[in-house]
Amino acid sequence: MKKQQNSQLKKTLHIDEYECAFLKPTSTVARCGKSVYICSDFHKKLTRIVCILGDGEITLTDYIHNVLKQHFENFADEINTIHALNQKPIL
Repeated sequence: MKKQQNSQLKKTLHIDEYECAFLKPTSTVARCGKSVYICSDFHKKLTRIVCILGDGEITLTDYIHNVLKQHFENFADEINTIHALNQKPIL
């Protein structure tokens, strides 16, 4: 029984972490950004996440901003390493 409670607590923590990381408004204004094209399947999924989980509090732009921000934070070292490996001399 205690193991089940621990598991439930971990799920709750993960849900809270997800909500804090991704389901929050940002100061980004869509019209000040750039257009990005994504496949219709991703657009449908993202729209559902924003509408249902975001509860009308966030925009699609907010959600995408938060996802990309987290991605860049998580993979900064890898991105920088790949960039350094791919640098070609100018002359």
